[in-house]
Amino acid sequence: MNDNDKQSSLLKKERLFNKIAVDKQSSFLVTWWLAIAQLLKDGNCVWELEYLDVIADSQYEFWIEKLNQDPWSSFSFSRSVIQIGDKYWVHEMLYLKYPSMLPLRYLPDLEKFCSKSNDYIGVFKEIIARLLLNNQAVFLFYIRMNPVIKINLYDLLILNLEAILPEEEDVAIMAIDGSWLIFKSMEGEWVFGRL
Repeated sequence: MNDNDKQSSLLKKERLFNKIAVDKQSSFLVTWWLAIAQLLKDGNCVWELEYLDVIADSQYEFWIEKLNQDPWSSFSFSRSVIQIGDKYWVHEMLYLKYPSMLPLRYLPDLEKFCSKSNDYIGVFKEIIARLLLNNQAVFLFYIRMNPVIKINLYDLLILNLEAILPEEEDVAIMAIDGSWLIFKSMEGEWVFGRL
């Protein structure tokens, strides 16, 4: 095998590796996240993705292909939801501004919320009142998943919060500038606070 054949073989392997990585990430999100996006779409509220994924340049074309295929194509996401880079900047802002108080799992070091209400809407309304929050654009995202949703705070009150904030996920609702945070852990803990 000459040098050109070796180079061609390496490029094909790299391309296959990138395609497999995108296929794997897309499948994970279809399984665990797409139902949440569908609830938002069906909820008649205004929302958009800050990003679906942040990837290496070599994976971009494969993600664009995915966005044009079912089930992704039903959302008509723009190409801009796939960002080239190496930092999930919203997630990183969360960890920087709100470090974990636990060594083995993420739980922000904020006020723990105890409520008499058992339903998510009741808890959420109480926390909004305690933080004196007005309606504003916020980031809604999950610790184990890359997508970051931008939505109005009060629109969350008209949605099925139990489905949007599933028990099996750590969920963050954060001000766009990171100045306040509401966090629900998969252990059912709610914490909140301002910087």
